[in-house]
Amino acid sequence: MTQLQRVLFSESSPNIGGQELQLLEQASGLQRQGVAVHLVCRANSRIASVALERGIPTTHLPFRNSLHPPSILGLRRLLREFKPDVVISHSGHDANAVAVAARLLKKRPRLVRARTYQPGVPSAWTYNTLVDLTLVPSEYLKSRLLQNPRIKAERIAVLYPGIPFADNDAKCKQQLPPELLAQLQIGKRRLLVHAAMLRTEKGHALMLDVLPRLLEKFPDLLYVIAGEGELYETLYRRASNEGLGQNVLFAGMVTQLPALMLHAELLVMPSLYEPLGMSQIEALSHNIPVVASRTGGIPETVEDMRSGLLAEPGDVDDWLAKLSWALEHPEAMRAMAAQGNINVRARFCISENLRRLQAFLSGLLKA
Repeated sequence: MTQLQRVLFSESSPNIGGQELQLLEQASGLQRQGVAVHLVCRANSRIASVALERGIPTTHLPFRNSLHPPSILGLRRLLREFKPDVVISHSGHDANAVAVAARLLKKRPRLVRARTYQPGVPSAWTYNTLVDLTLVPSEYLKSRLLQNPRIKAERIAVLYPGIPFADNDAKCKQQLPPELLAQLQIGKRRLLVHAAMLRTEKGHALMLDVLPRLLEKFPDLLYVIAGEGELYETLYRRASNEGLGQNVLFAGMVTQLPALMLHAELLVMPSLYEPLGMSQIEALSHNIPVVASRTGGIPETVEDMRSGLLAEPGDVDDWLAKLSWALEHPEAMRAMAAQGNINVRARFCISENLRRLQAFLSGLLKA
């Protein structure tokens, strides 16, 4: 059996989010297991600085576009020098550039693409030819890709994300900023926490539809929006114009999110579309009850009436009914969250993610 010895990770995004953090966790985990790892990314990217802090060797390339000649030549040089068994790419530009650079070699490494979403119609050539294997975060996304019958099923594999639960547990002990604590009015208000970027598909508008009717029965509610994004002005204006200013808190980016979740009566995730979602997993890992949309990959993380409640996406009446039931039955919701805690900590831990990743990569090397 061929032993996995060297893995090159590539990331062309200048920002850092869930996908980039997942890359760093995987690189650090493989490094601890004795695998030599290397990261290629942009020089001034956020991931470059975090990789340096973690002791992950890094090479910088500009990745101006998918066919940027200096980046492709730099990748070919790096592939020759580092000699990876596998390259795992996390963004569009770097995945395409790596595919070209690898094919300029006499013997190329195996190519893996991590794909967290699929805009538009999937191309069979991308999945069948460009890379050897595509890793997706849910069975839902895999099934969506395979709606194109020309895509080979064996080229798509599900790798659930690995969440650093121990780190999150430590963050629960952090103190929230005094200004935020004062706004939350803990002990006087029941918090519905919604941790997501302010984008249409995340369902903030639906919550603003539901909230006035919910407040008729539960006037002590505070809907806490933790996140930033393009819809901030629109949502803020709407909440103000509809007289919801006292019941909606725009908290912005909350770096101590686990500590905020601990104060939540419910974690809500009213997404219209979600390949998998992370907030509901993290909430359950802290025994926080969850009400989420029955869409995309969310049902793979929350089982209705066993580990949380699922409501129909975009359906105001169903969301009103599910949220009302959850608020009226706090003990039942906490019992479900406890069951969810056991489930997500087993399925979404870093060790399980690394075990499955190693299995996929070893399988590629044997093929």
